[in-house]
Amino acid sequence: MSEWLPAPDPARFPALDRDPSWVSETPPGTALARIFRAAGPYPARWFDFRDFGPLDGRFDPQAEPVGEHPGEGVLYAVLAEGGGADAGAAGSGPQPGGAGRPSHPGGLGAALDSPFATCLLEVFQQHRIIRRRAGTPTLAVFEPLRRLRLLELSDSDWVAVAGGNAAIASGERSRSREWARAIRRAYPELDGVRAASSLVPSARVVALWEPAREALPAHPLAVIPLDRPELSGVIDRIADRYGYVLL
Repeated sequence: MSEWLPAPDPARFPALDRDPSWVSETPPGTALARIFRAAGPYPARWFDFRDFGPLDGRFDPQAEPVGEHPGEGVLYAVLAEGGGADAGAAGSGPQPGGAGRPSHPGGLGAALDSPFATCLLEVFQQHRIIRRRAGTPTLAVFEPLRRLRLLELSDSDWVAVAGGNAAIASGERSRSREWARAIRRAYPELDGVRAASSLVPSARVVALWEPAREALPAHPLAVIPLDRPELSGVIDRIADRYGYVLL
């Protein structure tokens, strides 16, 4: 039987200065990877926070009802700690604002293989079909301009002290969103949360909230559509390993 996550009780949320392990700070050079859809009915840019919600995201901070919530945006990414230099070597096409880097056919490299796999599994998990062209899914890799302060949900005991459990990262998403809203209200200074991926428990995902918006750089390290030839090999390997259909 899977663990059941109780409703959040903000009265049990501790002051964060009681234990420094409760807040994770990303070290300099930390790279984040995400996949966004650059086309389709709701096209986005690599740096866009989603103000519309709450949707099905586990840590959407927006309150009900579903709609536009200015100032309550969210951006999901996968941590590629220490992967900044290798991520840049992945190459990219033209960047927003005119900046660009030459393309390097060598692919993502070992430092990003695991984060890239987590991105693919998370984004295409509903049907376990990786569609490389529909909606122009695109990999973006970027380094924040400053350290991000993230509530540590999986590598500290904060959630237990606060009255919850590990199901916050793997259980019913609607209940996790209740926790996300309560956390956002209780700790408005935080940049978001850090947790284990529900699909690849060894990987760490982040949900960045409004305070982190200004920490995004003007230009990413890489922006690569998934249908680019240099990604074919690694996507094939990931799909085969995890039993996803590749279209």
